[in-house]
Amino acid sequence: MLISELLSGIRDDFTALGQLGGPDTALITERLSAAIEPSLRTHFLAAMNNVVQEFNLQDSVALTLNLEGDQIRMSRVAAVEGNVAAPTPSDYSARIALRLSDGLKGDIEHLATDVGSSVNSWIVRTLERSVRSDPTESVLHSSRQLRGKGRA
Repeated sequence: MLISELLSGIRDDFTALGQLGGPDTALITERLSAAIEPSLRTHFLAAMNNVVQEFNLQDSVALTLNLEGDQIRMSRVAAVEGNVAAPTPSDYSARIALRLSDGLKGDIEHLATDVGSSVNSWIVRTLERSVRSDPTESVLHSSRQLRGKGRA
């Protein structure tokens, strides 16, 4: 779906309505339709995002919305679970309070939404994967990298 085609259709309809009022009204509606186009684009994308979020709350397979320039693509994405079994509600008996930056919290919320999961479930699965992996293995087998800035 091309966003520009949708907006062009709305603009054409708005312009046609303005022509019913005569040349002065037609000129005003033409100017208004050009001015309101960015707002229409923003509201349309927000509405599409809401549709995806509502779908993801109700379905086990995540739906994603990808923007590629003017093109909108929706696709289903199966969550990658790896070797981590989904915990049952009775497994949740401990609580931890976390203090996060707003940026990190937003990143976690986006990642959880992308896989169609709640933030809590995403954090639990991520921590389980981290705890179950062998931390010494990644240190021993990782290549050494130099980081920082320098001059030659």
